[in-house]
Amino acid sequence: MRWQAILAAGIAAAAGATGAAYAQAKPEAGATLQQAALTEERAAADALRLTSPPNAAADRTYDDPEAALLQADIDYLVREGRRAIANGDSTALWTVVVFADDLASGQNAAARRTLEAAPGGLRGGVGDMLEPFLLAAEGRADRGVERIDAGGGNLPAPLPEVARALVFEAAGRLPEAAAVYALMVERLDTAPPGDAEPRTAEEFERSLNAARVSNAVYRAAIVHHRLGRTAEARRYYEIVKGFVPRSADVAANLARLESGQPPLEAPLDAKSATGRWMLFLSEYLTQAESIAAIMAQQDPSGGLSSTSGTALLQLGVLLAPDANDWRLYAAQQVLRAGGADGAERIIGMVPADSIYAPDAEIIRAEIELERRNDDAAMAAAERAFAQAGDRWSIISSVGDVYRRAGHPDRAIPAFDRALAMVTDPEDRSDVLGWRAYAHRFAGNLRAASADMRAALELDQSVDTRLLYVSILMDDPQGWREGVAVARGLFAEQPDSVLRLNALGYALIQRPEGLEEGYRLLWRGFNNGQQDYAVVDSLGWAYYLYGHFDQARALIERSSDLSAHDPNPEILDHLGDVYWRLNRRDDARTQWRAALEARPDAVRRRELEQKLQRGLTAPAPRRRELPRVSLPEGPAQRDEL
Repeated sequence: MRWQAILAAGIAAAAGATGAAYAQAKPEAGATLQQAALTEERAAADALRLTSPPNAAADRTYDDPEAALLQADIDYLVREGRRAIANGDSTALWTVVVFADDLASGQNAAARRTLEAAPGGLRGGVGDMLEPFLLAAEGRADRGVERIDAGGGNLPAPLPEVARALVFEAAGRLPEAAAVYALMVERLDTAPPGDAEPRTAEEFERSLNAARVSNAVYRAAIVHHRLGRTAEARRYYEIVKGFVPRSADVAANLARLESGQPPLEAPLDAKSATGRWMLFLSEYLTQAESIAAIMAQQDPSGGLSSTSGTALLQLGVLLAPDANDWRLYAAQQVLRAGGADGAERIIGMVPADSIYAPDAEIIRAEIELERRNDDAAMAAAERAFAQAGDRWSIISSVGDVYRRAGHPDRAIPAFDRALAMVTDPEDRSDVLGWRAYAHRFAGNLRAASADMRAALELDQSVDTRLLYVSILMDDPQGWREGVAVARGLFAEQPDSVLRLNALGYALIQRPEGLEEGYRLLWRGFNNGQQDYAVVDSLGWAYYLYGHFDQARALIERSSDLSAHDPNPEILDHLGDVYWRLNRRDDARTQWRAALEARPDAVRRRELEQKLQRGLTAPAPRRRELPRVSLPEGPAQRDEL
């Protein structure tokens, strides 16, 4: 069995137990072994406590490991892992977290015993994944590289090469690491993915590999930079810029390269190299598990997209303390899954003097917005603004925080400042798009449309055109322009659910587009029944045709699919449907929820009026539905 399957299965097994069960009494012999293990390795027990909840009781429990990860409580997982291993539980999750703690505290002999107790022992999947870095910590880097060659065959490129080079980095053997990285880059497809959705197998593969490739090439750049190989380092940094053009660390290191300074990042040792390796693995595992869920047509759900990937991510940033870009990602991941407190603990580890300090303040603002603490969010945004320097993307992010906190009057000046800082056409288009969205949020549709027209003149990327459609479909004077751009997007890629929904939903905003929009949305629904946007759009088309039961079934499903991130438009639609079905209390419940989800000014006014007076406009007249070549729509919710 592949190591990634072992790890994922092991974490799933651990998640099936409860925190209370972990702490229950064990057989006497097991308790004796547990006590001996805890006594022998007492120094290791605190090595990864950095993100644990303050003043937390030693007997704290969680329902499952995912709940602990949402709190960023790695210390808890280490403690439970030690208890589990001492009682003969070789679940992969416990092995990985205890191994990380052993390694972090310099307990190499204990780390080796931990791997020996893993599923399959040292020659099992977890041993293949981790022993090479233990060998590096033991001063046996050559043996570590041989171990990778023997056990890394299941990993996709460039991960085996990354592992070899990281082991050499851990040993301080930078010329050998540079040679591995150089060969790796020559074998890689270093063309960034396009901005459109992938259409061919090659494009899809390039999109899947983008983060892995850019992170691997960045390590190559750092090593060549440290060795003073300026031309090669510059070439590698430029490759990375093609993937992430606004990356603060790439820009800073390019400047340092030109001035003869070493890279920002410290040289790796065995601990930080292991952390970096876990970060690469976390990205791969998260992607693999997410794709598996999509292939299985599982409905999106709240929580972590990959518990195993998150575990490796949180371990990785603790073992590699200067991996602050990954730390930002770890905090965002936990926040999206509902772990605001855990995200705050993770982001608190970004140093005040880090180039990512303003990014950390933006995430703090997002955390406070999630908590509905708008004043604290604004304060964090102001700190980011003060630290931003010439990073216009941070200034734009500050503007968006102001918008989301209900202060578009402060957002617009922030976007004005960002716009004054940029000259690149694509960058200017991006800022204009942000400002257009703020204008729309404030209810100024005319200004929003003007900004989007200017943005489209500068950049015709897919993202810009999709935002153009979204903005102009609401403008009575711009609807036809929006539909025309949506038709162009759809013509380029008619099998895209995203583009089909953009055109279909734009069309049904006007009576003259309703029939065509309905037919298109049925086609989109047939291809995207897990896409909450197209499900809601089709449901709203049913509503406009006066078929309220079918509309209810679809919009309820859309609301369920988006429950992890409530959408005010969907909740508003559902309230309208309930009202037409004479479910008045349910309608008001949905409208209140829509208000809580921070709608734009126009929708907010409409919702407040509905809550006061209900729907006063006549109900859409029930009409015969257009005939489509696909099966007719579901009449009942349980048919979806």
